[in-house]
Amino acid sequence: MDRTQWLLTESQLREWVRSLLDAGNSVVAPVEEDGVLLFRPLTSEERAILAPSGKTRWSPKEFLFPRSEPLYRYTLDGGEVEIENPPAPQRPQVLFGVRSCDAGGLLRLDEIFLSGTKDPLYAARRESTTVVSMACAAADPECFCTAVGGSPVGEEGSDLQLVPLEEGWLLRVLTEKGEALFGDVDERWQDAPAAIAKEVEKLERRVAGQIERSPVKQEWSKTLEDGFEHEAWDRLAQHCLGCSVCAYVCPSCSCFDMNHEANAWCGEQCRSWDACTFAIFTHHASGHNPRSTHQERYRQRVLHKFAFKAEDDEPFRCVGCGRCVALCPAGLDIVDTVTAAVAAIREEGADAAR
Repeated sequence: MDRTQWLLTESQLREWVRSLLDAGNSVVAPVEEDGVLLFRPLTSEERAILAPSGKTRWSPKEFLFPRSEPLYRYTLDGGEVEIENPPAPQRPQVLFGVRSCDAGGLLRLDEIFLSGTKDPLYAARRESTTVVSMACAAADPECFCTAVGGSPVGEEGSDLQLVPLEEGWLLRVLTEKGEALFGDVDERWQDAPAAIAKEVEKLERRVAGQIERSPVKQEWSKTLEDGFEHEAWDRLAQHCLGCSVCAYVCPSCSCFDMNHEANAWCGEQCRSWDACTFAIFTHHASGHNPRSTHQERYRQRVLHKFAFKAEDDEPFRCVGCGRCVALCPAGLDIVDTVTAAVAAIREEGADAAR
């Protein structure tokens, strides 16, 4: 498929959002609530915050992987059992204005819920969802997408992409699903010239230059795994409070728990977000806990993002959005943790070789 691209004005962009709503789509976009940017379903295109920079407090993952949801319900009638599955999505969904890092996070969720035996609830939502990402015109202080292989204008996980430029918005079609989102293109839309690519490259260099983090190297994954039992983890985990806000705001965290609520006539099995840094996450019914210490749980989260990969060249599970850095009440920085762990592990190896 040839890439199609247009230059849109702000009013044309909002008119397009309006047309998506009029066509019966559920359009989820950033809105402002009590001074905080959050993804919410739109009732009007006017409510959408289509800003060239700035992230939402939460990632949009909850619209594919809800914070809590029923897996099935059942009722008992004498000796008969009736099972009710959750309804399939009723309308196509458009995730609009998703930052490049968050779009990449959705692909990490796909690896969990769509590989092997597909999760039917996630798969149904994913199939009915089109992702319209928005490249960044500026980096927030906590951003580090470039340090983990990403880009402020990254296309990973996007079906269409909006790029903020001085003369308006560049809209790029990236996938067949993205192309299918259009009916008849508004004849007033201006085709973007091929030379616009140079402006996009200029934007990418400028924003990437605002990110001061050094790259996390792929070979560090093996170093981290080799140092699984290193004493540095005790020191690095000391300041973690175990609150797990990092997992809840992360675009790629996928941990969940299930609970069963029932009475003599009916019941429901529910799935809810969880986090590997919680003490009871791996607590067995027998009383045994394979990750009983705070240090083991903190190490698990860090290594799940930067190690535990089948191949060394696989992308990190961390997409560098920086929400965990910005919102950690103890001021922990996962990149600093990885860097310090690698340095300590390698220093011990160097000492042993002397």
